[in-house]
Amino acid sequence: MKKQLFLLSCAAGLMLMPAAGAEKKEESPLAKQMESMDDAFKGFRRETDPVKGAAQAREAQQAALKSALEIPELLAAMPEGPDKVKALLEYRKMIGKLFVTFCEVEEAFLNGKMDEVAKIVTSIKEMKKAGHDKFIEEDDEAE
Repeated sequence: MKKQLFLLSCAAGLMLMPAAGAEKKEESPLAKQMESMDDAFKGFRRETDPVKGAAQAREAQQAALKSALEIPELLAAMPEGPDKVKALLEYRKMIGKLFVTFCEVEEAFLNGKMDEVAKIVTSIKEMKKAGHDKFIEEDDEAE
């Protein structure tokens, strides 16, 4: 009886322990800013209240500014040299254009032009896809 109880306790303990490879990788500062930007984007793309939409656009702007100061993992792993410098410049330019686009969203909300917000949201989706295609390495494990 004691052996069974001991084995049951051990089994329960093993089930509660995290798996060796299951530890959650800590998010990078860039990932946190991108998540913040995405949350704001998801918020304003369906927002009908101009004041709330403009506030969410400003949140996205702040996250974009902070993201511009970070380096994507793919670029950080590149060897030093002119190619890396060019890639970093291209990344910052894309983030800068995204910032300006978020400012246009804010302006459209403040002017009550909801149809214009919808058009800009479409362009943001395209910018997001292009940026992720260029600066995020695909996980082979996910495929």
